[in-house]
Amino acid sequence: MSLIILFISGLLWGIFDLTRKLSLEILSLANVIYLIFFSQLIVFAISLCISDLTITSYYYFPILVLISLLNILSLYCFLKAIKISEISMSIPLLSYSPLFSLLFAKIILNEHLTIYQHFGIIIILFGSFVLYSKSLKFKDLLGAPFSLLNNKGAQLIIIVTLIWSIVPVLDKKSFSYTDIYLHGFLQSLLGILFLLLILRVPRNIKYANLNNRRDIVILLLLIIVSFLATITQFFALKVNLVPILEVFKRATGILLSLFFGYFFFKEHINKQKVVSVFIILAGLSLII
Repeated sequence: MSLIILFISGLLWGIFDLTRKLSLEILSLANVIYLIFFSQLIVFAISLCISDLTITSYYYFPILVLISLLNILSLYCFLKAIKISEISMSIPLLSYSPLFSLLFAKIILNEHLTIYQHFGIIIILFGSFVLYSKSLKFKDLLGAPFSLLNNKGAQLIIIVTLIWSIVPVLDKKSFSYTDIYLHGFLQSLLGILFLLLILRVPRNIKYANLNNRRDIVILLLLIIVSFLATITQFFALKVNLVPILEVFKRATGILLSLFFGYFFFKEHINKQKVVSVFIILAGLSLII
């Protein structure tokens, strides 16, 4: 059952990546952020009918505040990154998240790394360098780390990766104080409140064409998948180690990014992308 939940969670997050990039063609970045948070707030509010509505410790509240702020920052950086970069170049860099999750899980949840997991981390790093290398030649591979660090989209994704590595760890810690439904509601509610203070909706708002069936379908998918991806991740965290969840999510997301990039955005899938993806997947397999 835990493997099924992991697979469903990974699939939903991959589709969520697609719908977020497609929604940026319809709405402004700020409006997409507000739409995601408001839709999650509404659905989680409905789910409170099956919640225990209890919080067992005051330690929960500072974790909740931190998660809410990190979610806003990471979502903004992620949307900005996929808006200016190809999805097939951005999503594979999220493979760093199991790396950081292992470190955070060790510190916060006392989950430990094995020698194979350390080796897998090294392979993932090499795979990301291949992705941003000019070619597969040795001299270009040596300069790849500098190309990666100088790329604006890659810089944003690395920030997102770092944040998305610690948020699931904090979410799992939160479940020792409350249930997933109340946690999801409070996280969304606090996120909205912080958004109103931090991020103003721009005056020149780009609205969806409600007469266009494609736009309506994309926005409905964004709303539905946003909640389903979050709730399935919560359930997956209840029965799996955080790094294992991240490995499944990233492996699925990386494969889907190539597929979605080619079929939906006409991105060029070259040999370097394919090679780098297989290297990253090999590294992820060692972390399981």
